[in-house]
Amino acid sequence: MIESQPKIYAGLSHVTYDGDSFELGHGIVLRAAYARLFAANMMAFAKTTEENPHSLPWRAARGGFSYDFEVELAVPTGQRLPGGLSGEDVVWLIAALLRLVKYAYLMVPVISDVPFDSAATSKQEPLLRPFEIEPRILSAGKKELSSLKIEDLSWVKSVWPRTAELLRTCSPLNMALRAADACTVRGRPASALLTVWGALEELFAPSRAELRFRVSAHIAAYLEAAGPKRLELFKTVADLYNARSKAAHSAQDAEVAVLVQSFVILRNALIRMIDEGIVPTQIDLEKRLFYGDSQ
Repeated sequence: MIESQPKIYAGLSHVTYDGDSFELGHGIVLRAAYARLFAANMMAFAKTTEENPHSLPWRAARGGFSYDFEVELAVPTGQRLPGGLSGEDVVWLIAALLRLVKYAYLMVPVISDVPFDSAATSKQEPLLRPFEIEPRILSAGKKELSSLKIEDLSWVKSVWPRTAELLRTCSPLNMALRAADACTVRGRPASALLTVWGALEELFAPSRAELRFRVSAHIAAYLEAAGPKRLELFKTVADLYNARSKAAHSAQDAEVAVLVQSFVILRNALIRMIDEGIVPTQIDLEKRLFYGDSQ
């Protein structure tokens, strides 16, 4: 009897899935499942020693966190995956692409070495590891949990292997995608805003000269056809860059609205690059800016 391939199992929170098991390629499968990760804050009042842990009494403190999840992502770990990624890297990449395309509030609270529906009855103690436990600034609101759509899963299936290869060969894209994913983790908006603009500068103006104009012009030329909409986007990006500079050079925090606008621009650029499988060079951007869209 041939043993099944080793896998890790990731729980996806803040979304649901109502369909049959969905294959994402390379042995990766997404399906419905349920579990809950929770943690409570506790306090002890005596120092530990080398021989003994904190002695009683312990007291519960307010706070802690909990996450329900209703989707499981199974990723094989006994084979080479695209881009040479590890199983956990693939979990992150698929989650990041889902966040990028529509589900910005999706989280992966925990990873297990056994399926979640058998973890409770497994003879061996399952290895359950917290993975993403910091909340995000974006949410689905008070409506019911968003259900993952087949068209979005199909898009992720079609692009994640080549995106994994791009992450290996193109460090600006690697940095930008990780920055886009990190900037929506709840924290200080000013720091997140600088992260977004660091990624945009890396993609659209690796030269440090005339950054405001160069970044704004290249983004507008890349995302909009020549005409009034391109000029409007140029002005919008330039204003957002001013907000980025204010966050960088003052003690004031950034407005969340400015962060979200900047994130959307980075998101739109990344999706286009992922769809096309190409990260434009500075020569490509300059040709598009000065020659027109046909070049």
